[in-house]
Amino acid sequence: MREEIIKRAHEFGHFGIKKTMEKLLQEFSMENMQSQVEKVISACVPCILGARKEGKKEGFLRPIPKADVPMHTWHLDHIGPLPDTNKDYRYLLVVVDGFTRYTWFFATKTKNSEKIIRNFKILQQHYGNPHRVIVDRGGAFASAVFKNLCKAHNIELHAVTTGVPRGNGQVERVHSVLIGIFTKITVDEPNTWYKHLTRVQHAINGTYHRSIAVSPYELLFGIKLKTSQDLAISELLEKARQEDFLQSRAQFRNVAVKQIHKVQQENRNSFEAHRKSARRYRLGDIVAIKRTQFGSGLKFALKYFGPYQVVKIKDGDRYEVEKLGDGEGYEERILLQI
Repeated sequence: MREEIIKRAHEFGHFGIKKTMEKLLQEFSMENMQSQVEKVISACVPCILGARKEGKKEGFLRPIPKADVPMHTWHLDHIGPLPDTNKDYRYLLVVVDGFTRYTWFFATKTKNSEKIIRNFKILQQHYGNPHRVIVDRGGAFASAVFKNLCKAHNIELHAVTTGVPRGNGQVERVHSVLIGIFTKITVDEPNTWYKHLTRVQHAINGTYHRSIAVSPYELLFGIKLKTSQDLAISELLEKARQEDFLQSRAQFRNVAVKQIHKVQQENRNSFEAHRKSARRYRLGDIVAIKRTQFGSGLKFALKYFGPYQVVKIKDGDRYEVEKLGDGEGYEERILLQI
């Protein structure tokens, strides 16, 4: 009876604890009112799906362990759709080496698995196979064709959790840099972006990177990237560079290992300063998934998808959930991370 009274008072405007109690006190008095109001509001589905959560977010940063050698882990993702070109290119496949930050770009017409595999094989021809690739969950990367390619070459396929862009943060950071560069150099002709790929790739790979304390090109090859201005350098200087190659490369990599660990710890400390321990959910618990994109016409959309039910508990604050009822959200069973 008490719960029904509290529920009706709360549903009058779906207010918070304080206002709901004020409305109840106008007509009722009951013991432990606040704890009972908190219990009712915490189980209110419209409030769970529609309210923007305040305070510290749940879940600490769980960085993927990085190997201390080049070509061990590759991060893959697409950018697009981009402005149409006269060659019908609309997307950009981005591949980033996890240790050196060395980056490759491939302009593509679609995001299908055949295009990914074709470009992946180009990298295989020049650099061999990585031990692991990190991709977004879904799309062409989740296709049986791409999974079979990885399995055939003994490559570990790691798909990041749905709705957690930070899971593939290595390539997400490249995305933000690329968009800024393309916006500036193609301001008059945005449909010519594909013509600048080599130029931009050289710029990114040949520029100092804070997290490794050198450029990606230097860390991978042990020498600085030559530009058109460097072509007149004498053969004597080139010979001296080659003699220093093995020694300098080893030194760069030792420095990079220390710098990567340092920056990772700084990033983790900064991230976790605004986080709190994740709530532990149990099988059968009802949860909701935060909406991460609000496009045109979605200003009044619910802030969360669901409700969903926890059907499997995994490590790392991850859960498999299934959708309940007719609410908005993903229909298939999905993996989410707190």
